[in-house]
Amino acid sequence: MMHKVAINCGHGTMTNGVWDSGCTYKRDTEAEMMLPITKACVAYLRKHGVKVLSDADHGNNRNMVADVTWSNSARAELYVSVHCDYDKAPSGTLPLYTSANGRKLAAAMNRRVLRIRGTKTRGVCKRTDLYELNATLCPACIFEVGSIKADNALMHKKAKKIGVQMAKGILDYLKN
Repeated sequence: MMHKVAINCGHGTMTNGVWDSGCTYKRDTEAEMMLPITKACVAYLRKHGVKVLSDADHGNNRNMVADVTWSNSARAELYVSVHCDYDKAPSGTLPLYTSANGRKLAAAMNRRVLRIRGTKTRGVCKRTDLYELNATLCPACIFEVGSIKADNALMHKKAKKIGVQMAKGILDYLKN
C-alpha cells in the first residue's frame, strides 16, 4: 500500500490572497527559509515511494486552510507543516502536536533531525490552540525547525539535511 502524506511549507499565501512571510530576521523570511527544507523532505519521501501532497511544489502558494482542506479531502495519513520560530525564540527544534499519534510523529521527526550536528531541541510540545493541528483528520505536527535568528546559519547551511532527516522521521513513523 502506498502511503499518502501532506507536507506543507509554513506561511506563504494567507486566506485573503496576501503574501504572508511568517517571521523575519534581517533579510530572511520564514516562508523563504522553510521552502528548501520542505522541498528536500518532499523529494526524499517521493524517492521512497510515498505519495506527497505539498504546497512546496508550487512555491508555497496555498494558505493553511486550503492545505488542511486538501489533506482532509485526499485522506492523507499525516500532516506536517514546516516552520521556524521568531527571532526572540531560543535555539532548537520545537515540534508541536495535539494527539497521541501526532506526538509519536513529532518525536520520530525530532529524533532524526537531532542527528544533524549542531542541532538541539526545546522538546516536543503539546498545543491545542493551533488550526493546523486541530482541523486535520489525521495525526499532525507543526515542526519548528529552530529560531530564525539563533539557528539561522544552521538552517541555511543544512537545509537539505534537515529536510531529509525530517523525511526519515516520517518514514520511521509510517513503519510503526
